[in-house]
Amino acid sequence: MHILGIVGSMRRNKNTNTLVNQVMNDIESIDSNAVLDLINLVDKNVCPCRVVCSTYCSSNPYQCSISDDVIEILLRMTKADALVIGAPLYFRAPPAKFQAFIERLVSMFYFYESQGTGEKESPLKGKPCGLVGVAEYSNPYQILEYLHDFCTVLKMSPVVIEKFPYLGVAGQGDMREDEVFKPFERSKDLAKGIVAEVMKQKKSTKVQRQSR
Repeated sequence: MHILGIVGSMRRNKNTNTLVNQVMNDIESIDSNAVLDLINLVDKNVCPCRVVCSTYCSSNPYQCSISDDVIEILLRMTKADALVIGAPLYFRAPPAKFQAFIERLVSMFYFYESQGTGEKESPLKGKPCGLVGVAEYSNPYQILEYLHDFCTVLKMSPVVIEKFPYLGVAGQGDMREDEVFKPFERSKDLAKGIVAEVMKQKKSTKVQRQSR
């Protein structure tokens, strides 16, 4: 089981990184053979979407004319069995680089699927993804909604949990003292959900191969 974590914070080793790693470590505690991989977006070259080059996106399935690290990240997302994506809430929005990353992926998918032939299926279709959102003073549920929308547009499959905040793991302020979102408890719930979804998909794929 290959799990890829994406940390959208511009601050290394802070709350977003802590919770993304916590979810991944909880997955490893369930499946000791899990391979964990992590991308810190702060270390990547991510340019803003130009939009005006939409003709390229329309005719080149899930590709971009801008030469930076975004396509490499997309390939790593495609190869992973599941994703854990986390971002903080800054000034009512995620960090600018993370937002640019989201915009680039959404544009690639949108322009190809709406203006292109749409013959090639989304490489992320059905990909299980766990969501992590943090905030210092604001409500981190806002960033979970933002991430959920993004994953849905890319046809991924966000893993929800049965307890609040439902859409994933959230943390506010001092996370160790957070009795509202209970991030370290919900992390275990999200990890179980991700593992269950990956195993379900692997079993389904195996059955399909055997029936051919």
